[in-house]
Amino acid sequence: AVVSTQSTGGDWYEGVKHGKGKLSMGDGGYYKGEFVNGEITGKGERVWANGNVYTGEFAEGECNGTGHMKYGDGRRYTGQWYDNKYEGKGTLHSGEGDIYNGHFHKHKRHGDGEQVWADGRRYEGGWVMDKPHGHGTMRYADGSMYDGQYYHGQRQGQGTYTHTTGITYNGLWIQNEIPPEEFATGMVFVGSTEVEIYQGECFSIEIAVLHPNGNVMEGDTGRVLQAKVGLLSTPAGDKSCKIKREIPAGETFDTPFGPAVIASIAEVSPRDPRLEEYEDTPEKTTETPEAADEKERVPSRSGYEYIPRPTPMPLESPNQATHCGHASWLNVTIPALPVHDMIETVETDEEDADLVEETKPKAKKKGKNSPATTRKERSATPDDRDRWKKEGPRAERDKDLAKFAAPGTYVVQISDVTNPPFFQRLLDPICLKVNIMKIKKASNKFLVPKSPVSSRRN
Repeated sequence: AVVSTQSTGGDWYEGVKHGKGKLSMGDGGYYKGEFVNGEITGKGERVWANGNVYTGEFAEGECNGTGHMKYGDGRRYTGQWYDNKYEGKGTLHSGEGDIYNGHFHKHKRHGDGEQVWADGRRYEGGWVMDKPHGHGTMRYADGSMYDGQYYHGQRQGQGTYTHTTGITYNGLWIQNEIPPEEFATGMVFVGSTEVEIYQGECFSIEIAVLHPNGNVMEGDTGRVLQAKVGLLSTPAGDKSCKIKREIPAGETFDTPFGPAVIASIAEVSPRDPRLEEYEDTPEKTTETPEAADEKERVPSRSGYEYIPRPTPMPLESPNQATHCGHASWLNVTIPALPVHDMIETVETDEEDADLVEETKPKAKKKGKNSPATTRKERSATPDDRDRWKKEGPRAERDKDLAKFAAPGTYVVQISDVTNPPFFQRLLDPICLKVNIMKIKKASNKFLVPKSPVSSRRN
């Protein structure tokens, strides 16, 4: 700095500036404040030609003590100084929205401090030479958080990361990354990968997220999984499926079993307790078809009544979040697809072959017990038979079950839809095959013995 030869006024003592005064610099800057024995010492204001302005304490011409610097590029610092450098505790504003509040050493963030970035990140913890070091906590703009060890600006050592969806990882970090052997490797169904139910029944799904060692990854909490349901097409010649259907027009998705038309999944309320003791076996038929026909022929003499199935209610969301490595969908069912989408092509239920045979003309033979005598022939009168078909409990059941998916083969696909993905990784989807079987007409499925009150009413 060059002292202007022009007198600027101020206090003097024994030929040197001492007290308050103003000193102009040759580059256009100046100092205004206290002097001691000709030196800039004490409190004052220093203005540079580049627009920097410092207000605070000085010692022998240097910024020393506590002061505030406003830079020409928009940066600001308020805090402690030593030899024109940040030293001690202070607050630095970057001019672009970043703010650091903490300790400094030789003009760098050093010690404990908190940094807030304009992009929403926030770090609180140890610093060494301008980089996070030691223990610290980083909160990211998307809501995720890391709490653990840092080494020269990188996550290194033990740490806990909580994803924005709630997924938590607690373990080792190497060079800012989770080791590959610590990531979940996939999902599996708890139990069988194939379910058989009758039309109108519900089922439950439970999955587990696996650790690379094959065990359940108990630390996996918050991963978002989605259940997608579809109706499968049955390949020609496949005799394993009793009801064969063509794929209707509509949106499809690929599965290991072939393409599937998107359906929906719903939940049902708990079943009627009156059905508990009558559902011990899949299709509990307590009477022969002949005896059932005779009893159902006149509804008023029927010994059973139908308990309506709970109406499927759409799920609030098909998504479930994992908890301790598990996720589940309880008491769910597949509601009926739109009628125009259902195309039944072949019916091959051998157990119901006798029902198909009813439509074929047969030679009439005398004798009630003749094996060639059909059910129609044993009906008392055409009027009673029509009444049975329209008003009997089994007919009521058939109408009520129309609100559920028709017999056929369906698939439930569970997909990882965590967004954003956990470290850009999504688990591969898995599929559950659901075979919905047809209830035989002579079955007592969902029927219960009539109560005395309901019998008297009839």
